[in-house]
Formats: sequence, C-alpha cells, structure tokens
Amino acid sequence: MSTERATRDRKLPIIEAGTREAALCTICNVGSALAHLREVRRHVRGDHKRRLDEVAVILRVIALEAQETYAISDEEAIAFMRAREQALPDTTRSL
Repeated sequence: MSTERATRDRKLPIIEAGTREAALCTICNVGSALAHLREVRRHVRGDHKRRLDEVAVILRVIALEAQETYAISDEEAIAFMRAREQALPDTTRSL
C-alpha cells in the first residue's frame, strides 16, 4: 500500500500567516466560498437552506474582521480579488 500524498501544483506563492496579504487571501477565499454556497443553495430545500445561510453569515463575519483588522478598503480588496482571479488557471476557478 502506497502512502503517497496527493499534492496540487502550486501556481501562487506561499503567503505568510498574520500578514495583510494573508487577510486579502482570506477575503478572496470567503468570496469564492460564498459563490459556491449560492450555487449549492439553489439545489436544496427547507432547513438545509437555513443552515447554508448561517454558514454564509459566519463567512461574512470572518471576511469583515480580516478587513477591519488590517484596515483594508473595499476597493483594495476588489482589486486584489481581480488580480488573483487572473493569476489562477481556469481549472481551479470553477469547481
């Protein structure tokens, strides 16, 4: 039995934790997660939608706290998200 780990080729540089750039990446990841949650929400009913809404609220709080902690403006976050989206290959953008 092989114990090889599945690794993905890294296209972006490693970001040091606790930095402004890490906070910007967190905001981008939250935006991506919210987009995926919206897509999933279309296909579920009842209590599941409510639970997805609760997760979305938590993700928004995480993004707002990261933005507040590092005094990141909305314009700066949007510009970073666009730059990061262009840096990623097409295969990783759509799950």
